[in-house]
Amino acid sequence: MDFREVLGTSSLRRLRFVELLYASQVGLPSDQLLEELECSLPILLKDVKMINDEQDDFHIEKFKGLYQVQVKPHVSINRLYADVLQQSPEFQIIEELLYEKCSSISDLAEKLFLSASNTQRYLKKVETAFKKAGIKLDYRPLRIEGKESVIRHFYYRYFLEKSDRLESLFVDLKDYQIKAITDLVDQFIQVNHLENRHIFRKRLSYNIYISLWRIKNGRHYPESDLISPLSLPDEETLEAFERMALEVFRVRLTKEEIKDCLWLSYADMLIFSEDQWKSAMKQSRSYRDLYQKHHELVEDFNRLIGRSLDELERNELTIVLVNDQRMYLPKGRFIDILYRQRGIFLEKMMETHYQAVKKVLKIAEAFVKKYRIYQENDFVWNYAYLLITMVPQSLNLLATNDHPLKILLLSELSPTEETFLAEQIEERIYGNFKIHFVEERSRDTRIDRHELAKYDALITSSSVEEVPYDYPTVIIDPFLTSQNIVQLQQLISDLSG
Repeated sequence: MDFREVLGTSSLRRLRFVELLYASQVGLPSDQLLEELECSLPILLKDVKMINDEQDDFHIEKFKGLYQVQVKPHVSINRLYADVLQQSPEFQIIEELLYEKCSSISDLAEKLFLSASNTQRYLKKVETAFKKAGIKLDYRPLRIEGKESVIRHFYYRYFLEKSDRLESLFVDLKDYQIKAITDLVDQFIQVNHLENRHIFRKRLSYNIYISLWRIKNGRHYPESDLISPLSLPDEETLEAFERMALEVFRVRLTKEEIKDCLWLSYADMLIFSEDQWKSAMKQSRSYRDLYQKHHELVEDFNRLIGRSLDELERNELTIVLVNDQRMYLPKGRFIDILYRQRGIFLEKMMETHYQAVKKVLKIAEAFVKKYRIYQENDFVWNYAYLLITMVPQSLNLLATNDHPLKILLLSELSPTEETFLAEQIEERIYGNFKIHFVEERSRDTRIDRHELAKYDALITSSSVEEVPYDYPTVIIDPFLTSQNIVQLQQLISDLSG
């Protein structure tokens, strides 16, 4: 699930407006936008003005009848989601619920300069969305309750979309206080020989910040789950971190509470070393059970790609799958905030590689149904995303078990040019196919049905009006264009089904 439902109707429509233009690249006509956004032309024009007035990085223009979005150089679509989250009163309320500084609706309304009635209305929308994610909103006093890993992971996803960098998250912290957090993370990774990846360091830093607020307000991670025998950093690093926590959060941390800040690792939610994995398999029955189940999914995927993964690669892929799912309740909901990055990736992939993605989705669906865990569709799509992206050349490997296709290439090019074009097609198009050429003696004759019957499809740079309309045919340029690549990939994908 995502939390778009929390946004107001107008805010959500303007978000979708920019998303549609950003995805189209060439622009969209007003009639298509009116249909997609389900609004009138006056509202669309009003949205254009409002987006252009409020957004510094995204500017909408109309050129030759098409609406287009101009994006500021070096800015990604992530900035759009960050801006929406920062400006939305609904998400401002969600953030305040982490800090627990407002015990009543009137306190919250006063702090955010909202009316009490609007605050209550926003809270009702937030409560509905939270309930779907397994998080309970209490009103007296205003608090959120639920599985601690889900709550902390939700706020991690929220701050990840809202904040471009650590400095924007730690806006109220001084440089030496930010350094106390980043030093703790760096030392922790170093002393435990964990994988030193940027995203892991960032995730630990964000979760430390979130955990400190939860600890300050008496919301601890279950101590019985913090069992991994990982080492804490040296005393100097710990003392600097403890001073920061006292100065900023007004809390004196014990060693156990520092482990609570590092719950992702001490609860074996994220495994980033072989020793940590061995310990989790030995000490945690729940981890071992989840690992063994997910290993079956990896084995199914390995069969799909022709058993190309060795034992170490299969184990590493299994760990990745478990890392991504374990903080959720087995019957819970997958959490996105606004940006459905992985879902968008798969949707785009299915436009040209439908059959390959469908195969992976099928085994993921069978897996969640067999064990009755993570059955929400977003979990299934997340499994497919991870399996496809974590294995190099996975699309080609998925095609190896398909029936080999015979594709006829017919052109007016010289043999050398034709051979080069065929090589480009085979290099840039995924699938189990081979390009064939018309025999030299047949080049000047019209191609007939008997000849076509030998092949599965025709690729040509010539007009071939004699070819039946129902015969799979793609007309290409003498050189491969981006449009040709999409057409050819769709052809191979459709024929492989």
